[in-house]
Amino acid sequence: MKIPGDRTSQTFVLTDGRQLGFAEYGVPTGRPVFHFHGSASSRLERPSSEGLLDRLDIRFIAVDRPGHGLSDFQPGRRLIDWARDVEQLADHLGVEEFYVCGLSAGGPHALACAHQLPDRVLAGAVISSVAPMGRPGAYQGMPTPNRLLARSSRHCPWVARLIRRAMRTMVMRDVEKATRQLMSSIPEADKSVLYEPGEIEIIVGSIREGFRQGSRGVAQDDTLTNRDWGFDLKRVQPRIDLWHGDADVNVPIHAAEYLRDTLSNARATFLPGQGHFLLLGHWEEVLAALVDG
Repeated sequence: MKIPGDRTSQTFVLTDGRQLGFAEYGVPTGRPVFHFHGSASSRLERPSSEGLLDRLDIRFIAVDRPGHGLSDFQPGRRLIDWARDVEQLADHLGVEEFYVCGLSAGGPHALACAHQLPDRVLAGAVISSVAPMGRPGAYQGMPTPNRLLARSSRHCPWVARLIRRAMRTMVMRDVEKATRQLMSSIPEADKSVLYEPGEIEIIVGSIREGFRQGSRGVAQDDTLTNRDWGFDLKRVQPRIDLWHGDADVNVPIHAAEYLRDTLSNARATFLPGQGHFLLLGHWEEVLAALVDG
């Protein structure tokens, strides 16, 4: 299904009957990049300038994960199941080979696709990505609220569900108040990029869309990214570009260092003074490196 003239609210029915929501930006015939949004976000997460995608000749396909936006919730979902959803969507769109890009919690989903679909994924980029939380020192440097959410997602998912339910109430009730609260909790390293024209509107709009159906899909996503991922990072074959800021407090840089040291084919770029939202100021650099190799 496609709403006439609207490339940002498309849906596709998977073989198990679930609906998958996705959006397309950029050049319809360009080089395909499947983008996987960050935690509690949606398919509306994208570069603020489509001119950037035109310059790079990119067909940017952003996909709602189960329980987010327009995508149906998937009971019993595993992280590696995401690759099958993406493969079906690629077939539906007539895309044989493609690139994957994941921000934050979208990083493990990009890596899962690269692992499961090595003959179709040309390369991947993971930005400000979490790493497996079973590793030693995984919680080191995380602020208390982030640590609470991560630990509860791993060990007590019902607590994470309560946290996400409260977050949804805040975000959906008053968009202006939610924006002020979001900005007040953002580290200084991230505020400069979020204050750029249009950026905070995209972030808030994408998060509100991510919570469209409720909070259980977001909480399920938390559990999957904080528990065992179900695949061996050392066996990921496609090249993976790692991008991380050394001032990221949401996901401290040691997560990227672990991925760099574990993946067999990784290129790491660590940016001094950059925070969790570094991608907002580096979309063109990240995407150009991804598709041009």
